[in-house]
Amino acid sequence: MSVSVSRTPDRYRDKKIAGAKRRLRLWTAFMVLFLGWGTYTYITQMSTMEDLREDLKVREKEKHAAELVRNELKQEVERLNTTEYILQIARSRGMVLPDEVIIRKHDE
Repeated sequence: MSVSVSRTPDRYRDKKIAGAKRRLRLWTAFMVLFLGWGTYTYITQMSTMEDLREDLKVREKEKHAAELVRNELKQEVERLNTTEYILQIARSRGMVLPDEVIIRKHDE
């Protein structure tokens, strides 16, 4: 009794191995390129994000300063709506009411 083992010829097997190696090299090259592109994109985006963070800090400081000025101006407007403050400003500029008399001290 003889058992016949069917073997593929060596040249077909060599072609299969060569094709598999070629596909593996192609896949490896693709993965290297893809990972390189991904790394480049990640690094450039991180740099851009850092620049944007710094810009945000500067703009927040400017916003805070503008809010302080706005609050001071609001207070000034509220004070200007009172008669006492208007009289105080007028007197500091040398103005008087019609029935008032200015008394000044002369330095000798």
